[in-house]
Amino acid sequence: MQQELLQTEITLENPEIAVVIRPDLGARIDRLLDKRTNHNWIWHPPHYDSTQTRSIEIGESFDRHWTGGWDEIFPNDAAGEFQGRQLVDHGEFWSQAWKILDQDESSLRLGLTCQTVPVKVEKTIRIKDAQVDLGYQFQNLSDQPISFLFKQHAAIAIEPGDEIILPDCDIEAVVLDFSRIIGQPGKTKFPTAIDKNGEVVYLNRTPEQSSQLQEFYYSSGLAIGQCGVKNPRSGSTLMMNFNLMDFPYVWMFQSYGGWNDHYVLVMEPCTTMPYDLEIAQQNGTIATLEPFQIQYRQLKVKLDRD
Repeated sequence: MQQELLQTEITLENPEIAVVIRPDLGARIDRLLDKRTNHNWIWHPPHYDSTQTRSIEIGESFDRHWTGGWDEIFPNDAAGEFQGRQLVDHGEFWSQAWKILDQDESSLRLGLTCQTVPVKVEKTIRIKDAQVDLGYQFQNLSDQPISFLFKQHAAIAIEPGDEIILPDCDIEAVVLDFSRIIGQPGKTKFPTAIDKNGEVVYLNRTPEQSSQLQEFYYSSGLAIGQCGVKNPRSGSTLMMNFNLMDFPYVWMFQSYGGWNDHYVLVMEPCTTMPYDLEIAQQNGTIATLEPFQIQYRQLKVKLDRD
């Protein structure tokens, strides 16, 4: 079914889950409700008004406009010049309204043609039972290769004592000056890290809110393509499953009150590491679309209960 006019809110729902999508806000997931446990997994700041839409120019500040939700970031994170193009803050998916291409009771397909890179993208969201399948199609419209970063940017609503789930993997601070838990450079094995005093600290439980606590780390060398959060109070677990060819890294941004007073975990399966695309290109840890290539990536989100 073709539809020209964008809606501000679309809900996909079955007896297990309800998913609210905002085509006007970067096609992000705005709500992911486990109907069995009544646990909503998506975080928004207290001032967020879901009845409001917005119009943002490409190049605006991501942090200044961020109101939570589950965004995607493409083709870059930090703004700057790369491969002769001027790339904008956190890419352009989040700031743009997406076109609805197709819709039925259990699925939604949306599209966007990028402006900072010659790439056309389609995103499909499909629900079945307690699972959400996210599928992406990237088409290079040019005769030149395009290297990029693509990551999930899922703002997860957390509570003290939640369990952060990662497989066997290495972790390291993204920017050590930002870290308030990790205190040493270099890699450690999740869930442990070394603090500034040389003591072992654990990163697999969310602490009580504190204005001093924030963290941001990369996860690499994952044994399997999986990450998630378990909420003991509700007995609900959100688990992301993906092919490591699609997302070989997971970034974990954690504000436990230390960043803008927010208490949130942003879980970010990603194609690329680090955020500096020039360094990622040099290291061979970057994704690339070959000339005129069509590329597919997917991620499955499963809600489990005790």
